[in-house]
Amino acid sequence: MDTNRVTPARALRLNRMTHDRTRQLILMAAACTLSLTSIAYAAERAVEQAPQSPTPPSTGFSSTNGPLLPTYGAVNGQTTTPAAEPFDPNAPPRATIPIGPNLFVGGYVSFEGETNRNYRLSSTLGKADSILTPILAPAFSYEPNQYLQLYVNPVLDIPVAVEEIEDRPQTTELNMNLAYLTVKNVVPGARMQVGRQRFIDSRRWLFNENMDAIRFGYQYEQFSLELSVSQLNLVQRNLLRREAEEDEEGFVNYYAYADYKFGKKNHIGLFALYQDQQRIGTAQPVTVGLQSSGRLLKGLKYWLQTAAVRGSDGGQRIRGEAIDVGLTQAFDGAWEPSLTIGYAYGTGDSNPNDNVDARFRQSGFQGNSDKFNGVARFKYYGEVLDPRLTNLMVFTGAVGIRPFEKTSFDLVYHYYLQDHVSTRIRGSDLDTDPTGLSKHVGSEVDLVVGYQGIPHLQTKFVLGYFFPGKAFTETWHDGAFLASILLRYNFY
Repeated sequence: MDTNRVTPARALRLNRMTHDRTRQLILMAAACTLSLTSIAYAAERAVEQAPQSPTPPSTGFSSTNGPLLPTYGAVNGQTTTPAAEPFDPNAPPRATIPIGPNLFVGGYVSFEGETNRNYRLSSTLGKADSILTPILAPAFSYEPNQYLQLYVNPVLDIPVAVEEIEDRPQTTELNMNLAYLTVKNVVPGARMQVGRQRFIDSRRWLFNENMDAIRFGYQYEQFSLELSVSQLNLVQRNLLRREAEEDEEGFVNYYAYADYKFGKKNHIGLFALYQDQQRIGTAQPVTVGLQSSGRLLKGLKYWLQTAAVRGSDGGQRIRGEAIDVGLTQAFDGAWEPSLTIGYAYGTGDSNPNDNVDARFRQSGFQGNSDKFNGVARFKYYGEVLDPRLTNLMVFTGAVGIRPFEKTSFDLVYHYYLQDHVSTRIRGSDLDTDPTGLSKHVGSEVDLVVGYQGIPHLQTKFVLGYFFPGKAFTETWHDGAFLASILLRYNFY
C-alpha cells in the first residue's frame, strides 16, 4: 500500500489544517505587533526624560514610512538637509538647481554593471551574461506657485553586452520614467498627483514601480491616508519605440492605505489592493494586510508584513496568505555590528485540480528590497534567486558592520523551502525549473557593500551565490553566481 498517497479527503483536511495554522499565525502576529508597538511607544516616552517643546501639526509628507506622494523641487517642503536614507537605486532625482523663472533641474549619471553565471544550474559553468549600462537621468521641475508642480524625469539607458549566453541585441532606450502634475496646499495636508509617478512602500513588498495613476493623499499630524487608481504603461514608456508595449500583467489597481506613526521611527499601517486584469485572463485578486516597522528597544528594530489575498482567477477562487517578520539588533561599538533574523512564508496550493487556488500572490509590482542596518538597499529574498513570496518559505540570517558612518557590509544567508512541491518558483531569475520531487529549493549567500562617503556619489557592490537543493536535477550541486556594481553621481 502506498502510504504517501494523498486522497482527496486527506488533501482537503491537510489544506484546511495548513490554512488554519496560517490564519492563526497571522492573527497572532498582528496581535503581537499591536502589543509591541505599544511597548515601543512607552519605551521611547520613558527614555525621553527632558521636556520637549511643542511642534505644530505637519502638513508635509514623510520620506520614510507611510503613503508617499513625492515631489522633487526647491519649494516643495523638502528639508534643507535630507534625512540619511539607504541608497535606493530606483529613487528619482531631485530637481533643485534654478535655470529659469520657477524652473529647476537636477538628475544623475550612473554606471551599472551585472554579470550572472550558470543560471541554468548545469554541470559545466559555461558562459555568462554580462551587461554594462551607462544611464543619464535628468529631472525638471516647474513650480509656478505653492499650489502646482510639474515634474518630468526621462531616463536614457545604453546597455552594452560584454558577453552573452544567447545573441540578443541590446537596444538603447529613452524611457519616460516619471511625468506628473502635483496639486498641493489647497487644503492643508492634502495632495493630488496625476500622471506617471512612483509607487513604493517602506519594504517594497507591495510596490516598487512607476505607474500611470491618479492619487490622493492626506496627512494630519501622525496619521496619513492614500487612495489611488493606477495602471502600468497606460502611456508608452519607451519613447524610441514605434509599436506599443505589451503589459504582461494588464492590471488596473485600486489601492487604499492608512498609516499611523508613533514615537520617532515607528509606524503601523493597513492596506487594501484590488486588481482587475483587463487585457488577458480574468484575474481579480483582492489583497488586504497590515505592515509595521520601527524600533522596539535601543538598537532593536523590527518589521512585519502580513496579508491575505482573495478573489478569483479564471474560475478558481483565490485563498492565499503570507507573513514576513524579522528583527535586527545593532550593537554599540566602533564598527556598529548587527545581527538580523527573518522568516517569510507565502502559502502554496496542495491540490491544483480543485477550484481553489491557495497560493499567495504578490502584486506583481513588488521590489522586495530593504536594508537591515546598512546604507544600501538589497533584495531581501536573495539577489540571485529573487523569488516572489508564493509557495515558499524563506529563512534569513545576516550579520553586518558599519566601519564608517556611511559605509556598510552585510553578509546575508537565505534558506528556501517550498510549501508544496512544485515545478515552478514564481519570479525566480534562474533559467531552469525544479523537478517537483522535493521541497528543498536550496540556499543562498549574498555580500552587499554600500558606500556614500563622498558627497553626491552613491556606490553599491553585490556578490551572490545560490546553492541549489534537491528540488533540482542531479546537477543540483552546481550553483549560480551573480556580481553587480552600481555607481551614481547626483547633481542637484
